[in-house]
Amino acid sequence: MYRALVYTTNIAGAIIGHFAGDFAAQTDWMAINKQKRTAKGRRALAAHGLAYGLAQGLCKAAALRAAGLRVPVRAQLAGQAAETLLHVLIDDGRLLRRFAYATGSGAFHELAPDCPSGGRALLDQGAHHWAQLPIGTTITAVLADRLMRPAA
Repeated sequence: MYRALVYTTNIAGAIIGHFAGDFAAQTDWMAINKQKRTAKGRRALAAHGLAYGLAQGLCKAAALRAAGLRVPVRAQLAGQAAETLLHVLIDDGRLLRRFAYATGSGAFHELAPDCPSGGRALLDQGAHHWAQLPIGTTITAVLADRLMRPAA
């Protein structure tokens, strides 16, 4: 039951944190430059990853605390590290483009690429929600469950 409570509370915090980190904490400079294949682009992507990770991590920690759940910091950090890394890999754009073409969604990926409701933007948000958030949340819940079990 503990694992299920940690999972559901963490995923709620992760979703809220995703919006905080991906939109509120992302500056224009980060958004404009993060997919450029230059030193400036790499700095922008790293800055976005750091801002995202901090914002989302705080939201998840707040949700767990509000629910009264004791979750080891190591479990929270491990899940957050995984989510931040996955977020950066998705936002880099290259992996997402390869995935889109490999699954027959290449034309959709290229549909209105600079539009917030374009194919690339929707695939980006989809990847964050169906891959990144559940993976990070699963890592947090499983590791918390293992760390909180009494030694046999």
